[in-house]
Parts: sequence; structure tokens; C-alpha cells
Amino acid sequence: MTARLFASVGGALSLIAAGLGAVLALGTAPAGGATPTPAEIARGKYIFGATGGCGCHTEPGKPVKPPNSGGRKYEGPFGTVYATNITPDPKTGIGSWTDEQIIAAIRLGRRPNGERLVPVHPYTVFNGMAAEDLQALVAFMRTVPAVNRPNQPKKLLPLFESVFLPAWLAAFAPRETPPAKAPSEGVARGEYLVRAVGHCGECHTPRTRTQATDNSRFLAGNPTGPEGEAVPNITPDRETGIGKWTEEEIADYLASGNRPDGDVAGGLMGEVIEGTLAGYKDLTKADRFAIARYLKTIPPIKHTVESKKK
Repeated sequence: MTARLFASVGGALSLIAAGLGAVLALGTAPAGGATPTPAEIARGKYIFGATGGCGCHTEPGKPVKPPNSGGRKYEGPFGTVYATNITPDPKTGIGSWTDEQIIAAIRLGRRPNGERLVPVHPYTVFNGMAAEDLQALVAFMRTVPAVNRPNQPKKLLPLFESVFLPAWLAAFAPRETPPAKAPSEGVARGEYLVRAVGHCGECHTPRTRTQATDNSRFLAGNPTGPEGEAVPNITPDRETGIGKWTEEEIADYLASGNRPDGDVAGGLMGEVIEGTLAGYKDLTKADRFAIARYLKTIPPIKHTVESKKK
């Protein structure tokens, strides 16, 4: 379940498959804070996997590139962007940011210098993550090996960042409300993982003409999702969604990628299940069932998704 205004107009705004986006600034230790405990780092790795493993920041292909070292290309009608290096390298990565700067970027989409992030990184929904999870995530990201790999500059149309993007964010960007504490069990836990951490709606929800997510059809599928892939309807509709799947089958799919019909997850979904340093496959059984139970509670929407990829 890997996955965005920039790339979805014409078919790719929801490019996130699962990544955290270009904001996880990393250093060798929290700036001005206490050294994280092994338990906090382990929790951060778990959250990293629950986001889909930041696959957007690892360039696919052979030879395999180092995790989080950037370079993955995303094209859209407003130009081209490349995923950035989010390893702790202080020169070519973003390892000099403080914890506070990282968390502000995750939630608000701003770099420390004030530059606005193009929302290929889904900060409009990551702002629904609990502070404790974000802090643990940062602690883990600081342990990832630093890679010296310069970033490629984005190539956007004139006025896109200065005029169009701010206007779109003000008018159409969704906003999740972060909980005081992350839910720990049940349907509330599943909702938190689906809506905020896993950011499933960014890929699985269709877009309006303004390229905002059409939340009246939440998770009803997107014919022009990330990298032009059709993203399926995962509402409980029995004909066009996953209403015939049992909770056990949904939970197993998140761990193994195996569908009830014998097919297997491919494309970006396969990537986020596997993850880079961690992925959906590393979620606990309890969390996978929490997701399954939440998906059973959302409104069923009849929406057949057919790929528009040429």
C-alpha cells in the first residue's frame, strides 16, 4: 500500500507509493535532544515500514541503489521532480536538520530554509501522524547509513511553485488532525494507519478536476495513480471493491501480497509490501487486522477502475 498535486494532474498526483517524501532530515543524533533508546529506534523502524518504507526515495533497477539515497524520477504535466537523498549525509542528504525541522517539514511541507515541498511527499496527510510516532521515526532514520549522492534539480514550469502550488494548497489540500496519542488497537488503530501513516487515500482515492482527492469516494480506486498505474477500489463494495474478501484475507495480503484469487501484488503495491528497510509485511498481525476491520467499516462505493495508461 505504498504513494500529490504535482504529479496527479493528468494521472500522477498521488505519487507516493509509499514513501515519506523529501523531508526526513537526518543527523547522527537528535539536535539538542537526548540519545534515543533502542526501543524508540525499533518503534521508528516499525513506523517507517507502516508508511510503505519510503520506497519513493530509493531508485529502482539494477544495480540496487542504497536505501533512501534518492534519484527516483517522477514526471507530471508541470515538469519533472526527482526524489531526494534523505540519508544522514550532511552534504548531499539532509542530515543537518534538527528534529523539530524534520517534523515541521513532514507536517507542513516546508524545508528549514522556507522552501515549499512539492506534494509528491504527502505532507497533507502525514500531518495526521502522532508526535510520538514522528519522533521515533526520526530516531530510526538517523541510524540509516549516510550516502553521498547529490540530488538532481527539479524541472518545473515557471510560476508553478510561486503561484499555482500555494493557491492549490490553500484551496484544496486535505488536512488530517493529529491525535494526542496514537491509537493502539481496534478500528481506531486501523483508521490511523490507513488515513495518516499508510496514506492509502493518496493512491486509492480518485481525484477531482482540481486534482484534490475526492473524499466522497474515499478509497474507491484511481485509474491514473502513481506512475500511471491503475489503483484498485478497496472499499467494501462486493462487485468492484474488496467486499468479498474476509478480514483474514486482507490481513494476509498486507503481509504476503497474495490475493484470494491467487494473483499477487505487483507494481507499487508490491514495493510497499516488501519495503526497503521495512514495509507492510513487517506490520504485526494485530495491526494488519486493525486495518482490515477499518476497511470493512467505510462506505462501499461501486466504482470499476480501468487503467488509462497509454
